[in-house]
Amino acid sequence: MDLLIELKEKAVGSAGEASALPYSAYTSPEIHELERKRIFHGDWVFACNEFVVKNPGDKFAFNLAGEPVVIIRGKDGELRALSNACRHRGTLLADDGFSSGNTNLVCPYHSWNYTEDGTLRGVPFPGDVKIDKKAHCLPRFALSVWNGLVFINIDGKAEPLEERLAGIDQYIQYNKVGEFDSGYENESDYWDTNWKLAMENAMESYHLFKVHKPTLEVVTPTKGAFYIEGNAKWSVTAGETQAPPMPKWLSWIYNSAGKGNDHYILVSLPPSFVGVISSDGLFGYIAILPEGAGRSYIRGGGVGRGISEPKGAVKKFVDDFFAEDKFICERAQKGMTTSTAKGGQLVDLERIVVDFHQYLAMKLFNVQPDDVYKNSDAPERLAMTEV
Repeated sequence: MDLLIELKEKAVGSAGEASALPYSAYTSPEIHELERKRIFHGDWVFACNEFVVKNPGDKFAFNLAGEPVVIIRGKDGELRALSNACRHRGTLLADDGFSSGNTNLVCPYHSWNYTEDGTLRGVPFPGDVKIDKKAHCLPRFALSVWNGLVFINIDGKAEPLEERLAGIDQYIQYNKVGEFDSGYENESDYWDTNWKLAMENAMESYHLFKVHKPTLEVVTPTKGAFYIEGNAKWSVTAGETQAPPMPKWLSWIYNSAGKGNDHYILVSLPPSFVGVISSDGLFGYIAILPEGAGRSYIRGGGVGRGISEPKGAVKKFVDDFFAEDKFICERAQKGMTTSTAKGGQLVDLERIVVDFHQYLAMKLFNVQPDDVYKNSDAPERLAMTEV
């Protein structure tokens, strides 16, 4: 397939020479199917934060690239990720989204019911048919929690999450992530755009001065953004925040106390998570999942110390820049149908996008990515004693 060859050639490009991916890679059903199997079912994918499923019986059900999944907190306090499809005839067990109640899962069709670990508990009116309960348990998926964030791996073959993300800790330790005790999740939205476009947009700061001129550019200007360290598995960038004075309600992204107080840290964890952590300890994020080649499931949220869902002016600010992102991603998706134009070279501020493209090459084509790159100027710019 010519598109696969072209996608591989573009995705392996190193910083300084890399260009945008073939536009048809954002519209192709064949590419989407390959990504679904090799990326979203073969790697750690962000699901939700653990603080919104903190009590026994709390659940989060969602569709992970075609695989129905339910995350449930058991009576023993353990979080488990199970198939959300009944083993009888496939009906969804838990409603999509967040819910609470019994730790058992009961099918709304014929009342086959399962325990919190996926064991088939009971079958009404089986008649003379003997149901082998061990043969009808719900599949269980690998689950790991990192700084309050829940990730799952469908095929169970991904490297341990803690090992993969170990290099990030040095950049966020000043934000007391080990003390996170609360979190929130916004309502989900659907964007008419490919998931890769949404991820690229979420991770790079090159577009702030244009797309977010009335919102983020005021607080975190494009000219202050810089790369710290990363490669295909994870990337960390940062940016300068505007110096005080500023409106009090913007203190969620700028806090005058603590090391690194004049910067934010952006963490990109492909394929589905981009988060921004500020000096006051809020780790706000966006979660992105595919709903087809040209449609994506988008949800924002945050974790931190004593935090709650944004309200009032802060909520309006967040809603406004999310709306700006949705508009530009959907507009970009419309341009992906061209058969004459090709993508141009990526600039320095898009180095993190180069990392993401190499992640695609690694997962789709088993290509070894470039070594971790570390910006030698980052420690000085971050004004930290250690990094």
